[in-house]
Amino acid sequence: MSQSPATTPKSRVRSIWDRAQMFIAFHRDPARKKRAEPYLWPPKDAAAGLRAETDDQETFVHMRGTDRADDVQLKLRTNAIIARRDPGRGWSGVEINDQSVRVLVGDVWITIDQMGTVKREADDGASTTFLEFDGSIIQLTEGAEVCVSADGAEITRRTADRIEGLTPDGVVSRQRQIEGAGR
Repeated sequence: MSQSPATTPKSRVRSIWDRAQMFIAFHRDPARKKRAEPYLWPPKDAAAGLRAETDDQETFVHMRGTDRADDVQLKLRTNAIIARRDPGRGWSGVEINDQSVRVLVGDVWITIDQMGTVKREADDGASTTFLEFDGSIIQLTEGAEVCVSADGAEITRRTADRIEGLTPDGVVSRQRQIEGAGR
């Protein structure tokens, strides 16, 4: 039987991070020349202003993992909080803003928006799948668009030259009419 975090005995909780430090990364030198590596400065009292543009400077917190393999960087932006870590250990990026939460797992972005829609998008753009707030599913690929209704009663598939559907009334399959083509 699994225990919830609230009821897990403290002795079973594994420490992931053992240190956090805030930095401001200056990407340009005083003469405004782009640096090869940013100059990192720990602000006094761990307080720093946030800038909308991060080309010149950005504020972040470096969380050091107990085994250093779990290091995470929390980038603090005026419109989002971004967590990132080295790929290969599950997620490698999380972005939280006022519209959505996005997670990068491998080469796939998973987004949950404010209406509850879940979007799964391959980083290379090869396919995108939506689980809509009403339970319907839409998948877009280079070659087709597939839609499944929330109750599973209707399924449609559209390609460049065909429209096919499965409904409670039967199966429909027909060639698509190309706009501008003669009849």
